[in-house]
Amino acid sequence: MTVRALAGLAALNLAFAASGTALLFGLRGFRTWWDVLRLSGVSYLLGVAAYGTVWVQLLVVGVPLGGIGIVTSLALLAAAGIGTGLVRRVPVPAAAQPRVAVPATIVTAAGAAAVGLLLESLFRSARLQSLQAYDAWAFWVPKAKAIYFFGGLDEQVFTSAPGPSYPPLLPIVDATAFHAMGGADQVTLHVQFWFFVLGGVAAVAGCLHGRVAAWLLWPSLALVIAAPRFAGHLLIPQADVLVDLLVVVAALLVAFWVRDGELWRLGAATLLLAGAALTKREGLVFALCVLAAGAVASAGRPRRAVLQAGASVVAIGAATVPWRVWYGSHGIESDAPTGGGADVGRMWDALELSFDVLYSNALWSVLPIVATIALAAAAVWGERRLALYVGAMLVLAFLGGAWTTFGYPDLPVTADESVNPIVRYTGAIVLLAASATPLLLMSVWRGAENR
Repeated sequence: MTVRALAGLAALNLAFAASGTALLFGLRGFRTWWDVLRLSGVSYLLGVAAYGTVWVQLLVVGVPLGGIGIVTSLALLAAAGIGTGLVRRVPVPAAAQPRVAVPATIVTAAGAAAVGLLLESLFRSARLQSLQAYDAWAFWVPKAKAIYFFGGLDEQVFTSAPGPSYPPLLPIVDATAFHAMGGADQVTLHVQFWFFVLGGVAAVAGCLHGRVAAWLLWPSLALVIAAPRFAGHLLIPQADVLVDLLVVVAALLVAFWVRDGELWRLGAATLLLAGAALTKREGLVFALCVLAAGAVASAGRPRRAVLQAGASVVAIGAATVPWRVWYGSHGIESDAPTGGGADVGRMWDALELSFDVLYSNALWSVLPIVATIALAAAAVWGERRLALYVGAMLVLAFLGGAWTTFGYPDLPVTADESVNPIVRYTGAIVLLAASATPLLLMSVWRGAENR
């Protein structure tokens, strides 16, 4: 690890944030500079998702990934966002700042300090962490190195490495990080995943700020970061962390779209979910769960909501088509679930396994239990539309996890991660539930105040 490598990574991630800010400006505009800061995490993830999605298409058609291409693509994304915003005449940031109550400021500062300490400890861990996880050194990082050294989707590496049909967005971002660092430094690469975590925490906090009391928001974030499973796996160079963060932030945006119907939220969520679908195959499953739940919960405008959610699904599916064509044309078979036939016993075993993993204290601490209580309370005393959306989304995602075990007859019904991915899959469900918990509890609190 060198100062040069760290400085390059910092510059790259600032560029992601800048291009994402321009894209978000094109979608909604910013009334104040506080809005720019508050939504900086969302902007960052938008930049990562947009950059990766564009380069998946470019590599498929044979455009080589290099320094000039990286800078040009980021600049064009930013120009597209700014140009769209100017044409649409969206609000431009003004100097006005929101008034914040002193008690909320103190609680926010204390909570942010606690979360900051956790993130700082993660950074120190990322600086010198070695490449140990099997999936990381077996195919995620080798694919990134192939893109970095050869400039594209090297046929030998991408057809012979494990998981050949896995989408290449993460290897593309990793290869870009290698260019920024000045070499294929697989140790310092872990810092890139620290940036993902930092951006994800900032995105969730920015989405919930002003909608959730500080005393609910910051303890919830700290509890998620400190949960046993998340704390030990946030920095592993695999696709799970990035796909989970993209899906969670998209789910929050869709929750607000369900409330107010503002299309910019659905547009931003669509871009994030497209990035998730090109990061890992489960991303497409989660995208369908989020958008289906959003359409179901949009009571009062059912036809329009269904059409809008359907358009988002079409856009996400279209973004994945070039990659599917590429791996199909290179003789790689799809590894989608084939179905477990009529084995009812295996179906129940798969459901039981998913339930046991979801409510494992050893993996997730109290997060699933608290989320379940919050969901039930919101359904009775809080905002029922929000409870319907979150409940439908989590149930659909849960059934998708059970189908994963059931649909692969060769997979043993076990929580052993070396032979069954159910724990990694369930991590996204727990993160979704934990991120929605402050919203659910806040709706219960406001309902009690009104009563």
